[in-house]
Amino acid sequence: MKKIILSGTLILCIAYCHAQGVGSIFDQGDSKIKLMLQQIALQQTYLSAIKTGYNDTQNGLNTAHDLKNGTYNLHQVYFTSLSNVSPAVANNPKIKLIATYQQQIITCFDKEIEWQKQQNILNRNEIDYIQSVYNNILSECSKDLTELNMVVTSGQVQMKDAERIDHIDQIYTKTSDKYKFSMSFTQNTHSFALDRQAGDQQMQSIKQLYNIK
Repeated sequence: MKKIILSGTLILCIAYCHAQGVGSIFDQGDSKIKLMLQQIALQQTYLSAIKTGYNDTQNGLNTAHDLKNGTYNLHQVYFTSLSNVSPAVANNPKIKLIATYQQQIITCFDKEIEWQKQQNILNRNEIDYIQSVYNNILSECSKDLTELNMVVTSGQVQMKDAERIDHIDQIYTKTSDKYKFSMSFTQNTHSFALDRQAGDQQMQSIKQLYNIK
């Protein structure tokens, strides 16, 4: 059976902390996450192979050996089945939603930071703060992808379907929270910059009106 290719970015409280200077927008973490998301998108290609290759006796012994060593074989089949990813898990729609949310997180932060740099309204420390929040979210998203890869790839861990689905649900919830935070955070920084720009323009108008230098 082919493996679903998924490889492993949130610390929500970072929004309440003062960040120091951080690296460039298009750092290695950003590129790595984008690559992983592209790989996640390829998972649908392998679903038919998973459906064909998966069955309860996939790694079992032949019939004669089963009769001779039945008890051992039943145990072997059971533990082997726990290592395999069933179609019910692989087809979980939340896997695709996790990838979609992470891609949208990257897009919204990339656009916002690029816009802020072009507008030159915020100072360097303020833009670095936005970048630091972004970097921490990318780091947490990467951890989510690593966990997701472990859960939905056969042979990684021994879990029942219910346990795998529960892990996917948890990862989905964490990713959804990061997505909502990212949308709100970037919208707020955008509005903050526009308000400052409007205030600066108003101040300039007042200075010109009263001939203030």
